[in-house]
Amino acid sequence: MAPQRFSPRVPDGISRRDFLNGVLLSAGTAPIGAAWAGQNDDDFRTPAPPPGADGGSIDADPRALRGGNLPATFDVAHLMRDNRLAFTAHSVTVASSTRDAMNGSFTLLEDTGSYDVIIVGSGMSGLSAAFFLMRRRPGTRILVLDGNPAFGGNAGRDDAPPIPVIAATGGAYAVSPYSDMLDEIYRTIGINWDAHAVAAPLYCYYFDEYTPFVLPGRRGWVLDAYGKGMDHMPYPPQVLADLKKSRQDMLDWLEQDDGPTDPADESHPRYDDLAGITLDDYLRKKRGYHKAVSDFYTRYTVDALGGTAKQVSAYSGISFLQGEYSPLFALPGGNEGIARYLVRWLIPDAIPGTTMADTITNPARPEQLDNPRHAVRLRQKAMVVRADTGAEGSSVVYFKDGKFHRARAKAVILAGQAHSTRHLVAHLVANTPQQVALAQFTQVPVVVANVTLRRAAALVQLGLGYDEYWWGSKYWADFVIADWVTPRRHDPDRPTVLTFYGGNTAPPGAVTVERVKLLTTPFAEYEQSLREDLLRVLAGSGFDFDRDVIAIYVYRWGHGLVYPRPGLAFGPPQQKDGKVVRTPSFRHTARQQIGRISIGSQDTEGAPSIESAIGAGLRTAQEVLPLL
Repeated sequence: MAPQRFSPRVPDGISRRDFLNGVLLSAGTAPIGAAWAGQNDDDFRTPAPPPGADGGSIDADPRALRGGNLPATFDVAHLMRDNRLAFTAHSVTVASSTRDAMNGSFTLLEDTGSYDVIIVGSGMSGLSAAFFLMRRRPGTRILVLDGNPAFGGNAGRDDAPPIPVIAATGGAYAVSPYSDMLDEIYRTIGINWDAHAVAAPLYCYYFDEYTPFVLPGRRGWVLDAYGKGMDHMPYPPQVLADLKKSRQDMLDWLEQDDGPTDPADESHPRYDDLAGITLDDYLRKKRGYHKAVSDFYTRYTVDALGGTAKQVSAYSGISFLQGEYSPLFALPGGNEGIARYLVRWLIPDAIPGTTMADTITNPARPEQLDNPRHAVRLRQKAMVVRADTGAEGSSVVYFKDGKFHRARAKAVILAGQAHSTRHLVAHLVANTPQQVALAQFTQVPVVVANVTLRRAAALVQLGLGYDEYWWGSKYWADFVIADWVTPRRHDPDRPTVLTFYGGNTAPPGAVTVERVKLLTTPFAEYEQSLREDLLRVLAGSGFDFDRDVIAIYVYRWGHGLVYPRPGLAFGPPQQKDGKVVRTPSFRHTARQQIGRISIGSQDTEGAPSIESAIGAGLRTAQEVLPLL
């Protein structure tokens, strides 16, 4: 039987242009209907607007198709989620559905490559796993598969016109190495973190009538809010005193060598009780701080951890906040730069040039990324839909170019998020505690926007730094100045980009609804919110939205962050023979090796951080090495 072929929906005629005659385009979509009320937590599809509706789906808007989770990728992934795939030794059958036109029986083609390890996912977990495998066993033959069109996972970037500088679409910065693992990977791939340290002021906060507990009539920016600026925050004396105590508290945690950290398993069990309470519980009940302190740190946690201080665990909150008092570094374009350094080290011909500028700016060579001459091969737009294991080897089935393929290796590493991993191994863990554990993770939907400014004059006049926070936004928590890590940071005449990050305040049980909102909110609503926020927080600087904003792009991550809610990092610690003993949480059960299949992402390590992702890479590499 000749191999059949189908293609997921891909919007036609999409242009990169964001403007028409200098006027910002707007797009609408149908409102969320009652039919969405029963959708499961994994749903990730924008419903088509009803006939005659004004506007169109945001899935077809060019300003939402430059990055993030794209329809062409998640449409195939939903075949797994909806149980529409049936496998035999030589074929794959796709059941029909009213949702799309994908159906039929397809020949399962054999991938003829010879691999020791197949890694599913080219984000930081997958690339790190490949790195540690090659460091411990040079010459290991590795195939990295990813359904997205570019490597890096959530560490994405956008630099296509009219964006004038490389801007992140996901993770923007990292903590300078604080462990042997981080030192090894950054030093080996050639990252000079000291040369890319984020210059002060780091965090700036805008206070006005939207800020709870603020002194009446106070409005304006406080620069370097975690440092010298803390003395100038417009709070009542009691609040200010407690904020200063909380800062010292975090500095004290920073000095604890075995305290809360990323990956979480590197800490001492004596602190595991923090994993069972919220950050708000710690700040208000354990430390006795004013509730304004919890609110202040919520501006940070809704972005970095995907929930408020009342929703995220104290363990993760302390781990992240004390890290903010460590040296931070950022590459142009954010953490995608680290992914580029990894890819260049794994496949030296993949990115031409030798300098940092070459690595960051030169386009990757597709013909080198997946070249059979190299020990490591990186294949994009290859969506894995099944993983199998046996006594002598393992395999995966993936969809690429309208066909299904099977690739075989001695071991497989599943380096994607838990929401997809659980479908890949569902047939292997059915009716087991591991199946239950894999379903317990909660992923937070995240929206990111890049706003291009004609001139940076307003930012320079206000003295703003790297990362700016404020209260009262409909969608956003903060924005990062994309080129702050370049020498031009103080040039008022330069065009620049503000990378806005959404702030999730919904509790874990409400993320399904938030995910639907993410996929159905019209572009015009995001644009209007950006307009309102910028006009408010840049007031008095001469900023004019219609004159100064050149372009806006929105990037939607349906499962952007693992929700570090209480109970994710660890279970309640126990006392045995006078010693504190760690109680594993469901994440430890979820990541158990399945024959020759290892499971690891930032989810399984306990926090939404690049450091946890790298830790997952090291752990899974160590697991499969004995199998090679």
